[in-house]
Amino acid sequence: MLDVAAIDLFYGASRCLRGVSMSAQPGKVTAVLGRNGVGKSSLLRAIMGLERVKAGTITWEGRDVTSLGPAERARAGIGYVPQGREIFPFLTVQENLETALAAAPRGSSVDSEVFDLFPILRQFLRRRGGDLSGGQQQQLAIARALCARPRLLILDEPTEGIQPNVIKDIAKVIRHLARGRNMAVVLVEQYYDFARDLADTITVMVRGEVAMAGPTDELDEPAVRRLLTV
Repeated sequence: MLDVAAIDLFYGASRCLRGVSMSAQPGKVTAVLGRNGVGKSSLLRAIMGLERVKAGTITWEGRDVTSLGPAERARAGIGYVPQGREIFPFLTVQENLETALAAAPRGSSVDSEVFDLFPILRQFLRRRGGDLSGGQQQQLAIARALCARPRLLILDEPTEGIQPNVIKDIAKVIRHLARGRNMAVVLVEQYYDFARDLADTITVMVRGEVAMAGPTDELDEPAVRRLLTV
């Protein structure tokens, strides 16, 4: 289980996160919603160790990881798909996937299941990442994260700039990872409908704080939509 407890995050003198708390459980999808600039991506970067928190704690599987760096968190089973994908454009699909093996158990190879989840990647193993479409790059970014064998997968706006048919495919994969692999999944989204249909729990952020949180089917949908549009 992931437990984020009352974390504060600053960029210089600017306080980006204010006492943010949330959790994510194995087998469940947790969506973090909010308008642009409310701290959603900063929260994910803090969980991954890319930003150091000023206060609060981050616990994963009962272990306090607050002071660990990103590489150590990756080896502890936390996978991260950043906004914008950040695949290596001049490396092939195969080489992009292999970059994740540094965080996998010793002797690991590219998990063949990633090609079951994303069949298009098998066809493009020798193609450079930069030559793929946006949707294909997003699939590659997720597949690369999975090659590190994470038990917690963090995705920052996985639907951004993606065509509708690929969005449906990605939703199916996320659902499979949570239900089929018993993985904890945390994703940042701007689109409420996508999150509502996929997530078990939702956390809504406003100005660096948690404004509303709970099981998806128990939240007041009109109230959530107001927070996303005001």
